[in-house]
Amino acid sequence: MGVDILEKIYKASEMSGGVTDIVVFTQSFKAFGNIVKDNKDNMKHILTLKDATICHHFDECSCNIESPKYEWLNINEEKIIAFSILGYLTCQN
Repeated sequence: MGVDILEKIYKASEMSGGVTDIVVFTQSFKAFGNIVKDNKDNMKHILTLKDATICHHFDECSCNIESPKYEWLNINEEKIIAFSILGYLTCQN
């Protein structure tokens, strides 16, 4: 998506009333998690997700008990190709 995608993600989260649930698509996987917006925990050009689940790329929400789960997941800004703020919709495990 290019430069400043993190700013766009944070702005979309603010515009949704502070919702932090997100799905992020990369070329090889999608990840569900909660955006970490605390500046002291964020690294430059890295999107940090808390309680993240990684699923198959562009499948229906197929996260299940076998899907890898991470307390913290860092995604390089350059690898993000799409995202959506989820609000109350989440991947059902």
